[in-house]
Amino acid sequence: MTAVSHPEPATLRVPKTALISERLAVALLAVFVCTVALLTVTPWPVGAFQDDATYTVLAKSLAEGHGFRMLNLPGEPNATHFPPGYPLVLAALWKLSPRFPDNIVLFKFANAFFLAAAAVGAYWFTRRRFGAGQGTATALALVGTLSIVVILITGVIMSEPLFMAVLFPALLWSERAVESGKWRDAALAGALLGVLTLVRTIGVFAIPAVGLVLLLRRQWLSIVALGVGSALFVGPWQLWVGAHQHEIAPVMVGKFGSYGQWLVDGYRAGGVDFALGVIQKNAAELYGMLSYGFMPVETAWPRVIVMAAMVGFGLLGTKRFYRSAPASLVFLGLYTLVVMLWPFEPSRFLLAVWPMWPLLLGCGVLAAWEATAGPQFRLVGRPVVAMLALAVAGGWGYYNSVGYTRKWWVTAQRDAGERAKPIVEWAARYTAPTDVLSTEDDLIVYLYAGRKAVPTSTFTALQRLTPLTDAQDVQVVREIFAAYNPSWFIVGSQQGDRTARALMADSTEGMRYVGRTPHVQIFQRTLP
Repeated sequence: MTAVSHPEPATLRVPKTALISERLAVALLAVFVCTVALLTVTPWPVGAFQDDATYTVLAKSLAEGHGFRMLNLPGEPNATHFPPGYPLVLAALWKLSPRFPDNIVLFKFANAFFLAAAAVGAYWFTRRRFGAGQGTATALALVGTLSIVVILITGVIMSEPLFMAVLFPALLWSERAVESGKWRDAALAGALLGVLTLVRTIGVFAIPAVGLVLLLRRQWLSIVALGVGSALFVGPWQLWVGAHQHEIAPVMVGKFGSYGQWLVDGYRAGGVDFALGVIQKNAAELYGMLSYGFMPVETAWPRVIVMAAMVGFGLLGTKRFYRSAPASLVFLGLYTLVVMLWPFEPSRFLLAVWPMWPLLLGCGVLAAWEATAGPQFRLVGRPVVAMLALAVAGGWGYYNSVGYTRKWWVTAQRDAGERAKPIVEWAARYTAPTDVLSTEDDLIVYLYAGRKAVPTSTFTALQRLTPLTDAQDVQVVREIFAAYNPSWFIVGSQQGDRTARALMADSTEGMRYVGRTPHVQIFQRTLP
């Protein structure tokens, strides 16, 4: 894989027969990725993660003419938590297949096609920006899209596959804008990055990343065009958020409100210590995920060695990566910084740009190989580089073979379905259609039992480091009761049970124990 100084896509010249052959190979790549993804689709219900159920609720709202609303909440407030890109795609599919939950399989099939599009995008990005051969580009595209961790989120109703499908065209055009200096290219790049942001909010950081590279090259008109192009898509969404974010009760902002105020409140309250704590916790979780994924053994030292090798390869690869795709590298760096500071599990964010990581590591391996070309390094350095690269590749290959053999993509969906099924059946049978339920499976209860539902607790940025005390959880639940007045309080966690018992002991709450399903305890509120 050799860096190319100015690999302008439009000027790549290849024989016509070779071009036809490559297009056929790319088509086969897309078919293979799509087929594998389709084979991992399961019939388990939506709701394995809160996000997949939220996307489904928003798609239902748009498709049925309610607008962009959280239909699951009392009052059906306008939605400000997720941008509308992915829900709009799902809503179009809902129109084609309006019977829920039968249409969930169609949504999962769509994600398989988006993943195939992402593989094609990764292939062309590697070919055009890095001058890689067809075999190398194909291998990197397969690793980037068919890794078991990506398959896990493709088989549920998540936005990551669509995000990856849009990411590579947006980056390719951004690099073109950087090289050409033409304002029209920058405007189109800005528009594509705006669309990317409407799929996943964190995509917005690609806009300043491209802008910074344009600034370094003093392409002033292109910077303006980039901003205008992106503002056409990001601007209306931000105006919508500003107009409607107050419709969510403060206690539910972390679950259903906009990210901005939630994040600001957390950092304002926690300060520098909070930021350092978030970085430390996110780094520890990423180390646990990646070190085991690339060296799936319990012994610590092999995992430390492999992780150190990956970090080293990644750092070594930045120069080659920047030379070939400067805007993309700046985006990846800024994206990583934001992920490390974001008070949430970092793995989800890491997976949204997963196809870019093998490319960066590949650049690093090549850089290390070239650095050990001299006679003083050849006998020792190159064997070490080769062994480390093989250890990383071999560990990841073994991890993925185990994941595919054991069908890990089924686990989360199966567990969520088995846990929620008795609750949904109970709610449909024993509660009135006008009842509001407070439950840990609130979105599933709404989708499958048709009852308005709210969570049993809050989610603040500070909880990333410090869980709520029992007294704080009791106060939070009182706020939920005041805001939404649920008739039922259904909990499965130990803290939820303690909170319910504390409220039951307070006669002013009118709480009484009703019974239980295999996974939860049910309490009824008898006072308004």
